[in-house]
Amino acid sequence: MTTDLVVLQDTDQFARGIDQSPCDGCDACGARCIADVPMLRAEYSAIRGYLATPEGAEARRVETLPKLITYPGTEVEDDVLYTACRFRDVERGRCSIYPVRPLVCRLFGHVEWLPCPILKVPAPVPGAVDAMRRYGDAPQKTYEEWLAVSPREE
Repeated sequence: MTTDLVVLQDTDQFARGIDQSPCDGCDACGARCIADVPMLRAEYSAIRGYLATPEGAEARRVETLPKLITYPGTEVEDDVLYTACRFRDVERGRCSIYPVRPLVCRLFGHVEWLPCPILKVPAPVPGAVDAMRRYGDAPQKTYEEWLAVSPREE
């Protein structure tokens, strides 16, 4: 078993133990869904697999949307723009790969360095820093970097 798969299984088990119910239907942290999020190869493979399914049709559509968008709460003339994640549905305000999103995305709102912007999650999850340290020890690339080295991977 590869190192990144062991790390992913370990951190995935941790993430599954997090109560995500405060996040159901919420998009308050959506402006944090930016381009170039690092992920493990196993996470990239899970996303590629999801995209190949009928359930991934919406994500394939979302990939075609413009991603340079105005930061929420600012006016267009302020030129406060950012590049959203390629899987961020900027029209509907949601993640199009939610079931297979990388660990860092699953930790939004639940860790000290990515707190819930509207305080629906009252406190950080114990053990998150250790989980991210283990996760950070495995080789990571952005989705685009993985795509460049293995574009046809299923």
